[in-house]
Amino acid sequence: MNLAENTNFMPQKSVSHFDFDQVASSYDSWYESARGAMYDRVEKRAIDKLLADIDKQSRLLEVGCGTGHWSRYFSDKGFDVTGIDSSEEMIKIAGQKHIPNSRFEIADGRNLPFEDESFDVAAAITVLEFTTEPEKIISEMVRCVKKRKGLLIIGVLNILSGYNQKRKNKLGSVYSSAHLFSPQQIQNLLGRYGQTRIQITGFLPENERLFWLSSLWEYFGRLLRQKNGAFIAARVDL
Repeated sequence: MNLAENTNFMPQKSVSHFDFDQVASSYDSWYESARGAMYDRVEKRAIDKLLADIDKQSRLLEVGCGTGHWSRYFSDKGFDVTGIDSSEEMIKIAGQKHIPNSRFEIADGRNLPFEDESFDVAAAITVLEFTTEPEKIISEMVRCVKKRKGLLIIGVLNILSGYNQKRKNKLGSVYSSAHLFSPQQIQNLLGRYGQTRIQITGFLPENERLFWLSSLWEYFGRLLRQKNGAFIAARVDL
């Protein structure tokens, strides 16, 4: 989940390290900022590539849907979306958006309330970093996805990114207690379930006055196969 960086959070004993109810009303403001909008674009381009050959009328489970920001993206792609989140306030806002072909409910990602192989795709975008048991959540997602042509779509924040390190080192930030992942850690976490493809993106200048050069930053970051982009996107074919 992408969050405004100057917000403090209280820990809770649940699927998440934090009480996201407290920030639900301001959650979407990140995507309205210049930096948030820029990261949002490059993250979605990476997920676009991973979904390029998938039937977009498939049933998709989104774990940690928050206020429905990515739910709208998946809905716009043609998926039939079921979003779950442990935050009641987040789910309330997601439902108020009236996103087509989407439904939302409160649930714990460690114990999903769905039958085995109920979905074609399961997705979790910037969620695992803020959970107490990411391995259990992945296991539950796998259980709920069809084993023939089913897949997972995962997006996480990269611990090798200098920008993410600054966010993590900021006292009182949500990121300070988050567990960020390296590309190799994501490969290790997901590779046991099937063929895994990983893309690294988010090679953006830290100075917003240089955002007009973002396309070049991205191009050279991918060309040189750098590992320190801010966002890791992964697809697992089960």
